[in-house]
Amino acid sequence: MLLSSTEKIELLKSLDFLAEQDVASLKYLAGLVDELEIAKGDTVFSKDDLGGAVYLIVEGCIQIHDEGHVFIELKKGKSFGEYALINTETRTASASAKCNSILLRCTVDHIKQLENEFNLRIIDNVLQPLQNIRKRMVLKDLLEEELTTQKATIEKQRKELEGVNATKDKFFSIIAHDLKNPFASLIGASDLLVDNADELSREQVKTFSGIINQSARQAFRLLENLLTWSRMQTGAIAWKPKEIDLWDLVNEVVILHTSSAENKSIDLQATVDEDLRIFADPNMINTVVRNLVSNAIKFTPRGGSIMVSSKVANNQVEICVTDSGVGIDELEQKKLFRIDEQITNSGTENESGTGLGLILCKEFIELHNGTIWAESELGKGSSFKFSIPISQASSK
Repeated sequence: MLLSSTEKIELLKSLDFLAEQDVASLKYLAGLVDELEIAKGDTVFSKDDLGGAVYLIVEGCIQIHDEGHVFIELKKGKSFGEYALINTETRTASASAKCNSILLRCTVDHIKQLENEFNLRIIDNVLQPLQNIRKRMVLKDLLEEELTTQKATIEKQRKELEGVNATKDKFFSIIAHDLKNPFASLIGASDLLVDNADELSREQVKTFSGIINQSARQAFRLLENLLTWSRMQTGAIAWKPKEIDLWDLVNEVVILHTSSAENKSIDLQATVDEDLRIFADPNMINTVVRNLVSNAIKFTPRGGSIMVSSKVANNQVEICVTDSGVGIDELEQKKLFRIDEQITNSGTENESGTGLGLILCKEFIELHNGTIWAESELGKGSSFKFSIPISQASSK
């Protein structure tokens, strides 16, 4: 295919650095440029090749790519390669023909001949400034990308700092208030016993002894969770899974809490599959079940019931602790398992709580790639459930 001079001039006029040239100079340049036929799949230039030429597509389609990844496809009337027209620039990508194509190639030597013939300064006055603008644009893009990365890093650090602050606030809240209360009751009741031991009746001594016992147990449970949680934050607790008998674990927890349940006339039972074995960290799962059963007792009124059950589906075991307690409204449910929320509800007999046990449960269950959640309705009881993979578990 041979293009006429007029056709070549129209194509050359589409180049930014030639847009202001007159017809005579463009006609002269049209007589210099090369007309190339590029077969389908052939390379026009490769990455890191020297520049020195700009190409205009007369017919066909050219792909700009890098190691097989196509950045853009250019068709008839488009140009490419102008930013590496000067010999000091190397190609930043490769170009090849998607189909049989015809190109016009205008080289830096062609431009220099045009400059000499018409006393022009296209390279110094037009091309160099265009390349400088491009470099500044590339630098601007790089700076914007760096700023975006820095903003993302700062945002991540801000969220991490919020988490640290929330953890600190929760810690001091427990120390300042929740841990203080049971000790205040314990000290108050024991002071009364010490100061009035000779004057108190057996019933009064029994009452104060009960207060001391309950306060001590409450403080111990809180301290136990607090110490476990603190070790968790510092990475001092390692996940050590092994095959465990879930029936044994749950019933061990139920037996441990039978006395507390009986003190409130609560029927506490477990219906876990006797043949169920799971691969998990026994101490962590024990802590989770213990916290959920303890909370159920706390928020179930006298004469109520609590059931710990299990079910298996899709290689997951689900443990459910269901109570006939006071239930939880929607607003309070949203605060569960969150370190940045304060939960102030008292138990049915004014037992206090911090929500720390549930936070600990969430962290332990997530270490097992599981999930934990609550289903509840105010006045109609609650079900706290967690699901973890059975993993390497096997049935007896």
